[in-house]
Amino acid sequence: LILGGALLLVVILIATRPDDEPELRTERAWAVDVIDVRPATLSPTLELFGQVQSPQDAELSAGIEAVVVSMPVRDGNFVEQDEILLILDDRDANLSLRQNEADLKEARAQLNFARIRLSRSKQAYEKEQELLAINQKRAARAEELAADGVLSKADRETASENLARQQIALNQAELAVEENSAKLIELDARIARITALRDAAAIDLERTRVKAPFSGVISDLRVSEGDRVRVGDPLMRLQNPEAIEIRAQLPSRIARSISEGLQERAAVRATIEVDGMEIAGKLLRVSGQTSAGSGGVDSFIGVQEGITGLRLGSTVRVILELPAEDNVIAVPGEAVYGSNLLYKLNGDRMQMIEFERVGERAYGDGATEVLARTSLLASGDQVILTKLANAADGLLVQTNSGAAANGSPTTLSDSGSEAR
Repeated sequence: LILGGALLLVVILIATRPDDEPELRTERAWAVDVIDVRPATLSPTLELFGQVQSPQDAELSAGIEAVVVSMPVRDGNFVEQDEILLILDDRDANLSLRQNEADLKEARAQLNFARIRLSRSKQAYEKEQELLAINQKRAARAEELAADGVLSKADRETASENLARQQIALNQAELAVEENSAKLIELDARIARITALRDAAAIDLERTRVKAPFSGVISDLRVSEGDRVRVGDPLMRLQNPEAIEIRAQLPSRIARSISEGLQERAAVRATIEVDGMEIAGKLLRVSGQTSAGSGGVDSFIGVQEGITGLRLGSTVRVILELPAEDNVIAVPGEAVYGSNLLYKLNGDRMQMIEFERVGERAYGDGATEVLARTSLLASGDQVILTKLANAADGLLVQTNSGAAANGSPTTLSDSGSEAR
């Protein structure tokens, strides 16, 4: 009876149990921000960091060996072009100049005397030629008379002897002319050599006064009064802060296109940021070779406006404006996944879009936008800005303002789907 009653109770409980209803499965919707996109013609920018330098940056060195006797300038002084910066002892250079000038006077005097000798030797040569002609006539006459038996043999030999002696005298006169002509050439060469030595001594004397080759600021003084310097020893550095350039490295992938644009006289504008200010500039030139140990190419950016705040040797941020690109859209950098993926809002789902990365646009506050080109986005489409760790093609999202903070999940009833 007990077993029968228990079995009957179990049957009744099973028969009277309520029916199970299927549990609704929910999919999470993620709150996101979106922006409308509109293709346009935009100019990419390139963010660079460059060093301020001056093309007029000279290290002045000693041109002679001497003692420093005076230094009218100090480190940091601004000097004008041709202003005296340093004075060296000029006594040795002065003596050398005076000695060369004396040697030059002596050589010129010898040259004048050699010219007189040459003139006299030429006159003597002409006279000897006249005497030779006379002796030739006498010898011919003597031969005729001797043939006729009128002149003795001794007289005929005497005439022949006089002719031979005159020929020797003429040869000696000719040799004297050639010797004096060679002496003139020798003295001309000596005068040229002494003149060069005199000019070199004059240059050495000028080098005892070190002058500013251009207007600028003195820095890096290496010597003081009383020091003895040798040829080539550095003295100081002179930099012109008015001639400012910024040297920055361009990526090799775009250096060629920018160089070609400069050759076609296409202006490449730049913005230089220093101490919270923006200074307008432009790209002047691009180096023809890649810097050793780097993958970049040096570029030189000139300043178009005031250079207040630009200090030589300092590092500044430069925004370079590249040539404009057609049919591109600008999206914030946080909307990009990887290097070339975006998500478009398709209804209430995310749709993956692959794009061509044209470049970037940088702003003064450090923010950047990516310039993208793709045929899958048209004007008015919306791109998802919020970065989601679980972003995937077809993920359910929600854009209403009442949703939770970016990236926080909410739940929407959906009996027929499951969150990816």
